[in-house]
Amino acid sequence: MTPRTLDHEALLDRLTGVFRSAGYEGASLSDLSSATGLQRSSLYHRFPGGKAQMAAEVVRRVGNAGMDAAFAPLDHAQPTVADVEAVGRSLTAFYADGAISCLLDTMSLRDHSWAATGGEVADALAATAQRWIEAFAGVASSAGATPGEARARAEDAIAAIEGALVLRRVTGDGAAFARAIARLPTALMGDTKSTKSTKRTTRG
Repeated sequence: MTPRTLDHEALLDRLTGVFRSAGYEGASLSDLSSATGLQRSSLYHRFPGGKAQMAAEVVRRVGNAGMDAAFAPLDHAQPTVADVEAVGRSLTAFYADGAISCLLDTMSLRDHSWAATGGEVADALAATAQRWIEAFAGVASSAGATPGEARARAEDAIAAIEGALVLRRVTGDGAAFARAIARLPTALMGDTKSTKSTKRTTRG
């Protein structure tokens, strides 16, 4: 697909790769131009708001379409362990076994020029994080956690995944990411094996 015929989704795909690897401040217009094959003037024609608009659209796309796909198994009242495991597999594929950085990490690094974005990128990041928290907290709530405990479980699970992605980037070892994904059902739903055992004992 040539630059002139790039549709918006394909263009965002290319921009996402740059922002994931370089972050907001590290992604220069030269990098963005090279990745998309578009001259700076063409990029500004497609994104009048400049780099801030590009970044915000990338984050919103991942936070909407990306999460819709990853969290689809949770889209009912009583998610099961199998549903959470399916989410784990989706996240593993999305982050390429932890080899691909998360935008919540790379895009949230700030310096003195962050205010120049007018808050658009920060708002998109906050909305994405909140959607992730709500999806995971919903699982914990369905397993009997109180609202406060459900949010805490969700935040802890996300922190484990995000921290593991940082370790993978720094050390090249994806073991922590694999463990965070494997522990996701227990992290959100508690000791499901113990619960099942108790139910079987009660029935017996």
